[in-house]
Amino acid sequence: MWEPMNKLYNLLMAALMLVMTFSACEKPEVPQTDEPTVEKPMVEAPLGTYVYDGTEYPVHSVVELSSDSQILIRISPFKKNEKQTTYAVIGINASLEGMEIDVDTAWHNDDYYFIYETPLMYYSQFRELRSGKIRISRSGAMYDILADVVLADGKEFTFKYKY
Repeated sequence: MWEPMNKLYNLLMAALMLVMTFSACEKPEVPQTDEPTVEKPMVEAPLGTYVYDGTEYPVHSVVELSSDSQILIRISPFKKNEKQTTYAVIGINASLEGMEIDVDTAWHNDDYYFIYETPLMYYSQFRELRSGKIRISRSGAMYDILADVVLADGKEFTFKYKY
């Protein structure tokens, strides 16, 4: 009766020794520190910022679309491959490139274009801006963009950028 128990005991001990041997080989050496190891997500630096109603937001994507008649710049706090639920479109008539456009005396949707959309609000291109100035200049692949405007409801929007 003791003989099968001894065999079972010996078999369990051999299995335990194998597990201990393999687990000892697989342990990586970790330097001992008092601080816990925390993985930090990689955050990509924004290309710039814009200010809406006194709050600054990052700009992670800038897309340019131009033709003989207009230059449009679309900015967003989201990356190009993400859903663009918040964005602004700043544009001018191509013949006004490099000029500072005073939106008080310019024709909206002819001399300048402006759209701002978030999940909670929409500023249509069909509503005139109250005041401000817009300028877009190009030098090769570089752009100098200024939009310092007051929207139809009195909130300010500012974007200054060179890229």
